[in-house]
Amino acid sequence: MTPNKARFDALKGEVQSLLGPMLVPEEEKRPLADGFPANLAYYKLAFLDKDQVALKRAFNEILPLLWLKSGAMGPPPMPVPPGSPTPAFMAPPDNPFAVLLDEDRPRDLLAVLAGRHGLRCIFIVTDSQDAFRDLSAQFSDALGAGSPALATVQLYRDYLDNFRINAESAGARAAVGETGQ
Repeated sequence: MTPNKARFDALKGEVQSLLGPMLVPEEEKRPLADGFPANLAYYKLAFLDKDQVALKRAFNEILPLLWLKSGAMGPPPMPVPPGSPTPAFMAPPDNPFAVLLDEDRPRDLLAVLAGRHGLRCIFIVTDSQDAFRDLSAQFSDALGAGSPALATVQLYRDYLDNFRINAESAGARAAVGETGQ
């Protein structure tokens, strides 16, 4: 502090050169109607028709579950456009999973996945336990070194079996008089 304005300005200049410019944060003002920036997605949870699932006609509905099961990393994959044929496989480049929808096309999927790291899950659509076992081994042999925690899941059998098991256990509880509360 000094009564001399010239001296004050000189001292102020020295302090500013030592400390740099003073930044004063200002609060951003925006209308509530604009909403808030967010990184989230809403999904509708509904029961699927088990017959549609068994007939392999519910891929778009199950796709968000596959993304969630594989860790929900990267953007959610885009569904197959309505009216388009279901592809032989799907391997979204920004996601750690792939889906083999045509069990006769594993080589095509392996070619797309060659050199890709960080895969967590391969979903294989087949009704045959033997085909699932063979395809799982094929994917593990080809991709196992690059993705040590690679899991294979059989669709849609695992999905449908889960509901059968839950329905059977609920029926058993009801038979013994348990209310589940």
